[in-house]
Amino acid sequence: MSADRGFRMTPQRSVILEEVKGSDRHMTAGEIYERVRKRYPSMAYGTVYRTLHLFAERGIIQEFPFGDQASRFDGRVDRHDHVHCQVCGGLFDVDVPIAILARQVAEEQTGFEIDGHQTVFQGVCPDCQAKRKGNGANTR
Repeated sequence: MSADRGFRMTPQRSVILEEVKGSDRHMTAGEIYERVRKRYPSMAYGTVYRTLHLFAERGIIQEFPFGDQASRFDGRVDRHDHVHCQVCGGLFDVDVPIAILARQVAEEQTGFEIDGHQTVFQGVCPDCQAKRKGNGANTR
């Protein structure tokens, strides 16, 4: 992996990659850092942060920045879509076959040669909906 990627795969980088690829969630850099520190207590947050961005730049993982909220990192790099909770910040995989047609439409309307795309649906997850209802808050 190191020669063709243009960087050395150190043991620390390997652990960071294992945590991202092995997770069933899309974690923030802080969450990944907490997991990695259990194995490497002396690991600095900056090392985790820089490594995640290096991996994302090289296409080894995906990064999803969300404005004011912390970026989320995804070990899956195949084409798939996501749903993002605007309340808790959760990001979840979703397979939406019809979204593939969006690529064709975008190419036809713009003349671009589209290399790929990601669709991120925004909304409120079931847990946050239940909390709103439990607190008597109006959802609209």
